[in-house]
Amino acid sequence: MRALRVLSQRDQAIRGRVAAEVTGSLDRADLESAALVAHAAMERETSRVQSARAPACAAGCSYCCHVHAYATAAEILAVAAWLCRSLAPEALCALKERLAAHVARVEPLSDEARWAARIPCALLDARGLCSVHPARPLRCRAFHSCSAEDCRDAFEGRSDLLPSRSPLLARAADAVEAGYDDALVAAGVDASGHRLELGLLRALEG
Repeated sequence: MRALRVLSQRDQAIRGRVAAEVTGSLDRADLESAALVAHAAMERETSRVQSARAPACAAGCSYCCHVHAYATAAEILAVAAWLCRSLAPEALCALKERLAAHVARVEPLSDEARWAARIPCALLDARGLCSVHPARPLRCRAFHSCSAEDCRDAFEGRSDLLPSRSPLLARAADAVEAGYDDALVAAGVDASGHRLELGLLRALEG
């Protein structure tokens, strides 16, 4: 029981810390800044609880990137801003065309149908690398697996089991997201999740 109490206290401390940081950014700046603060908090808090059973995730391992990714409106704006800063006009135009075609294909699909069809995220490059990795949403940062074999088996249809995860890492990530949501809700900002590809297309076209 004491261990559970300690974990709960730690979760609440993370949640409160992140909420305060995000609230401060909302007071000073804009939604993009709030998302960036939350992203930095996710990296910091999850790195604190890395254990001997570290995630097996590595560059190019993209089995999990064949589902609908969800992000808040603030995070979508942060991704759009990062792309506008990072890409030349021609590359940005090509990305918008690719996103439009991709959205037309995947938007009618449920989460389950998207996974069954194994349709990759439009932001994956030819090597299976996330092209917006520095700006990726909290959900993408939070998801992890301690076994690449579990992910491969699920992707190839040999298993219906969820990948094994680090309980401490999962709790820390959940606490960060809860703190971020708390700050947005308190500020009257939309904290709901939106499909990343569609939201990003709209943001880039807006």
